[in-house]
Amino acid sequence: MATWQQWEGRVINGRFPLRQYLGGSAQSAVYLTEINGSKAAIKLIPSDAAHGQIQVSRWELARKLSHPHLVRILDVGRWHADGEQDMLFAVMEHTDENLAEVLPSRRLTLAEASEMLVPALDALTYLHEHGMVHGNIKPANIMAVGDELKLSSDGIRPVGTSEESAGSGNVYDAPEYASGAISPSGDIWSLGMTLVEALTNRLPAWDRADNNDPQLPESVPQPFDDIAKHCLSRDPGRRWSTTEIRKRLVGPPVAAQQDIAKQEISTVAQRHQLPAPAAQRSVPSLQARETVVKSPGTTWRRRGFRESAAVIIIIIIILVVIGAVVRRFYHGSETPQPASTTSAQPSAASPTPPTTNGRVVDHGAVTHRVLPEVPQKAVNTITGTVNVKVKVAVDTSGVVSHATLESRGPSRYFADEALQAARKWTFTPPTVDGRAVPSEWSLTFEFKRNGTKAVPQRTSPGS
Repeated sequence: MATWQQWEGRVINGRFPLRQYLGGSAQSAVYLTEINGSKAAIKLIPSDAAHGQIQVSRWELARKLSHPHLVRILDVGRWHADGEQDMLFAVMEHTDENLAEVLPSRRLTLAEASEMLVPALDALTYLHEHGMVHGNIKPANIMAVGDELKLSSDGIRPVGTSEESAGSGNVYDAPEYASGAISPSGDIWSLGMTLVEALTNRLPAWDRADNNDPQLPESVPQPFDDIAKHCLSRDPGRRWSTTEIRKRLVGPPVAAQQDIAKQEISTVAQRHQLPAPAAQRSVPSLQARETVVKSPGTTWRRRGFRESAAVIIIIIIILVVIGAVVRRFYHGSETPQPASTTSAQPSAASPTPPTTNGRVVDHGAVTHRVLPEVPQKAVNTITGTVNVKVKVAVDTSGVVSHATLESRGPSRYFADEALQAARKWTFTPPTVDGRAVPSEWSLTFEFKRNGTKAVPQRTSPGS
């Protein structure tokens, strides 16, 4: 289609006027239109385009979905234009702006990056739990609708779908996309690439030809550096799930206030050519695990309006931060009361722990196990039993510090699900003479049509 703009003014099937050409490519075009008196967008592709019917099926799938952070597909159909070839179309919710339009002019602040991640993670969690993937996370597909952030919907597809156009993807695509493998872990990779670009205005450096993980810019702050590293593993099974990312993102409220205050003070001072307030220097540096809090109702589009009032509220923010720091210092400096000596005495009814070579040894146990939540569509593909074995390293607090696949089994998807579940297990760590020691466990996951079970076996320390 040489000049899509020439179609402005036409009406699709007597219902959708093409008000304004918004953009497109050689094989597609997007126009501003109306539906029931409200603004909407309409995307058109030629009916004989490669994978045209596949695209229609994806539109129809997305049309059935309902999530506040997914752009709604309102109608799907075919249009026979006089003197032109037939066109396939999807009418979707109108968006005001996308992240790709913002990044050329500036990076996101830490608070804005958190505001972007929260709704994106919510939408991806919804898709992954329903056996679907987004398949095309990138700045252009993270959109603002009023004060809400939403992901595009026109590329959503079922888990396990092969990508027929393998090899013709974009720089945000996971390495395994080149072979046509589209999975939830691929969405995580693309989200990590987008996050790094949003914070630094450049993508991580990496070479598709080798097996090394991407090199992150040094300017990525915590917790986003940690999140990005766990998103951008070449091994899909080692990437974090949306739940793990969300858990790392949300941190202590006091630290969050300090982080947002420091970031906003610096940004506003720079934009308004003001010296940074002296009180900013009194805010202590954040620890590695401290982060920003979520504010999913705010988008980068409101930043211009917020800044007009930001100078006024800086003093309030500083006072809140200083007050929080003083309170934390005061409580931290209080002398703790000595523990009751009676509580340390062993009960006469307590069993005697086993001994090994004269030492008192407790071999530990599983305290919380998590089984993969496999969608019914994936369960229906199982024939017999799918076995996946995961090796986990457990620290002295009983938390899994590292997980690797010992035996993948026949399915990459089930191996990925088992690995993600294994990372969430917790244990009572083994003790020697009352002192906790690290341990290793082998977790065997058995997937069957009638259910999933897991069998744990401690492999270290030995009995």
